[in-house]
Amino acid sequence: MVNIKRRFLRGYILVESLVAMAVLVLVSGLILNQINTNRRLMAENLHQQEVLSVATMAVQTKQDQLTLNGITVTVKRSKQGIAVYESGKEIIHVSK
Repeated sequence: MVNIKRRFLRGYILVESLVAMAVLVLVSGLILNQINTNRRLMAENLHQQEVLSVATMAVQTKQDQLTLNGITVTVKRSKQGIAVYESGKEIIHVSK
């Protein structure tokens, strides 16, 4: 004769283990996704910081175009003010 209660207990432990494993995988996936998102944002912020540094150097040295560390900025001066562009996108615009 087979003890049904004992089999039921083993099955319950197995289901409980699978649920715990699923929760662990879900939490780990969420943490890794957030880490990747933060790394991407940090890389974007670092790029923006480098662009602003190169733009500052270009304005201070009165150059129309400056390339440094693979970043090219173009400075356009007029009587109304100064505009700084990177890859055709306006970064800074200062009016008098």
